[in-house]
Amino acid sequence: MLQSIFVKNFVLIDEVSLEFQKGLSAFTGETGAGKSLLMDAIGVLKGDRANAGMVKKGCDKAIIEGAFLIEHEALIKQLEADGFDMEEGLLIITREITKEGKSTTRVNHRVSSVSYVKEIISRIVDIHSQHDTQYLLNARYHLSLLDNFVKEDALREEVYHTYHAYKKIKDELEAALSSDYNEDDLEYLTFQLNEIDQAELREEELDELETQLKRMQSFEKISEGVQIAIDKLEQEVHPGLYQAFKPLSTLPDDRLTKMSETLSDHYYQMEDMISELHDFMDQMEYDEEMFNTIQDRIFLIRKIYRKYGGDYSSVMKKREELDRKIDSILHRQDFIAKQETYLKKAEDTFLKAAHKLHDIRQLKANELSDLVVQQLKDLQLEHARFKIQFETMEGNAHGIDKVEFMISMNAGEALKPLSQTASGGELSRLMLGLKTVFTSLMGMETVIFDEIDTGVSGKVAFAIGRKMKQLSETAQVFCVTHLAPVAACANTHYMVEKHQDEETTHTNIVYLNEQERIMELANIASGSQSEHAISSAKELYETAQGHRE
Repeated sequence: MLQSIFVKNFVLIDEVSLEFQKGLSAFTGETGAGKSLLMDAIGVLKGDRANAGMVKKGCDKAIIEGAFLIEHEALIKQLEADGFDMEEGLLIITREITKEGKSTTRVNHRVSSVSYVKEIISRIVDIHSQHDTQYLLNARYHLSLLDNFVKEDALREEVYHTYHAYKKIKDELEAALSSDYNEDDLEYLTFQLNEIDQAELREEELDELETQLKRMQSFEKISEGVQIAIDKLEQEVHPGLYQAFKPLSTLPDDRLTKMSETLSDHYYQMEDMISELHDFMDQMEYDEEMFNTIQDRIFLIRKIYRKYGGDYSSVMKKREELDRKIDSILHRQDFIAKQETYLKKAEDTFLKAAHKLHDIRQLKANELSDLVVQQLKDLQLEHARFKIQFETMEGNAHGIDKVEFMISMNAGEALKPLSQTASGGELSRLMLGLKTVFTSLMGMETVIFDEIDTGVSGKVAFAIGRKMKQLSETAQVFCVTHLAPVAACANTHYMVEKHQDEETTHTNIVYLNEQERIMELANIASGSQSEHAISSAKELYETAQGHRE
């Protein structure tokens, strides 16, 4: 859910800082006050395109920052895998837009890309407007929506894996049937297979050899250095010390005698050190033949890797492929016969799982249809019919079903694809009813309705408000509305105000307490704050909040 938002210098907003709770939050205000600006700001947080026109006139940049409390477990795991600390489930998205139209995006104060933010936030925030064309209207998503309701993950996994096993055998068989290998092909394939086999590769061998080579290369460096040290000491330093202390030892001066003794000590210590270095060299071993053998082996392994895939695993896969191709050439008819047997078995296994999933989908589709119809009836669409249409196809990794949501809004009207029916207020109610069912199935945590109640009034408006309130029991809901019955149902009410003078215009968003809400409802409903209007607004508010029948 969206826990808080900070907006500065955005279009007409100077600065707004709001904290939100769960439940339904309504935003109202006069026409032109900028009721949708906050929803636009949330859209920018969600990854919508930013432009220079969003920066308030006279300002250098606009800032929008939102704090989301994430409850979506899979999303938390993804964010943690991407390097974000999600211990408290808090995700902070920041977008800055300069007056030149450039934007910067940050996730938990770390620079990120807009595409990454869009991928993340689109999984938990759904913004619906009068012209919504998102996932519910798109038939390509209908099967996954149904499967989210079905909740047969293990069976879907079985269908997925059995299909790919079947597809692999089918592709191999088709390749064998269409192949026109000749003797030259067989000779080359055999050469490649023999080249791999003769290399006698082991999985960890290259790493082991490279480690061993580094040790031997170090030996060469060490032995060379020690020998240089021995030569210098024996040829220059050691004789020099002798030549220095010997003349001093015969001179009749106590200080010079002490110096001579010190030099003599260094001379004999140096002699011991030279002896130790010789012992060190005698103990070191170096097998030049082994060194060359290791180098040759490393060269061969790298050559095989370069030719056949880049690493041990890829080479082994290539070997299996070569073996199959050679076998299919040498024993083509036998190979085809075996593959046909394997293919039939794999197809039967896949179809068995796919038909089982199909039967469960059809059964659950009826339950889902009844649930959607009930939501639509609650929204005063008494004659609406909803059906999930199935079309059986050859099959893919998702099974043998192609599904599409069909709807009829009026009595006697034929069922039509969801994307081709309804408009205006009817479409708004249809989408609200569907989202009441599908929001939790899709894992959405925040749903935003931007003036979807246009074109409705009376009982229908009140039904929309109640349905939004029902939806807010499983997701945080924001609604921008111009209808008092809808706003009255909200848990929290914000008023959007526009202040204008000769030079500037700015929008402010304020939280309303209970008494202020009743006054605003009176304004919305009747355009006045007369005693009668206030009394009617209070009755509407108390009814919507469940304080009176």
